[in-house]
Amino acid sequence: MSFDGKFYIITGGAGGIGLATAKYLAKRGARILAIDRQKASFSQSEAEFDRITFETCDVTDRKQIETIIGQAVEKFGMPDGLVTSAGVDRHHDFFSLSDDEFKNILDINVLGSFRFTQICARLWKEHPRQDNSTYAVVLLSSVNAIIATATHTAYATSKGAVAQMTRVMSVELAPYGIRVNAMAPGTIRTALLDALVKESPDALDSVLSRTPLGRVGNPEEIASSIAFLLDDASSYVTGQSLYADGGRTVQNLILKK
Repeated sequence: MSFDGKFYIITGGAGGIGLATAKYLAKRGARILAIDRQKASFSQSEAEFDRITFETCDVTDRKQIETIIGQAVEKFGMPDGLVTSAGVDRHHDFFSLSDDEFKNILDINVLGSFRFTQICARLWKEHPRQDNSTYAVVLLSSVNAIIATATHTAYATSKGAVAQMTRVMSVELAPYGIRVNAMAPGTIRTALLDALVKESPDALDSVLSRTPLGRVGNPEEIASSIAFLLDDASSYVTGQSLYADGGRTVQNLILKK
């Protein structure tokens, strides 16, 4: 796939899946605006970073989002697509989970994606494609949208909401040449996973015992799938959740011989 001349906005772009996606697309010619709550904490010396601009933005602040997207359009032109990778995953015992903690996860994981998509879609509606191609949105869902794990009430609810929001958005935005799909990763090697494993050392072994491929995925493997959903190769795909989970969701229990 080539993304020469394309421009994409990626939230959560300073680490994990977001950064891997930014680098994957940039290596293939795209210009990227990578947005994150915090400044990138790594050396931007690799060649692909010449095509990645990093900016800070709070995905819960609509005014900040409107400002940063407006500035991006002035500088780089109309974005060809959007990836909403910003998100949080926190373990909460059900009996101690507070309203504020629940609302915060929904605000970031669900409303953050909604805000970015709505603001971009308003621009795209006023600037329809002239060549029958489409704008593309990829929202980050998760296997937790359809499987249940203890201590994930808020997180799983948020990802289930993202999956359904994807379907509804795809119907409403299709007449304007906008495709909307969700990427639903399984267990992926990121700083977030490392933190969760540190908190619960046995958690990873438990997950891998229910993953047919028997390993953790890499961010780059998710990035390539996201790239497919952005590319014209998936021009007839909308309203779908693409699961990249090593087979976890098709086989919830593996019986050892």
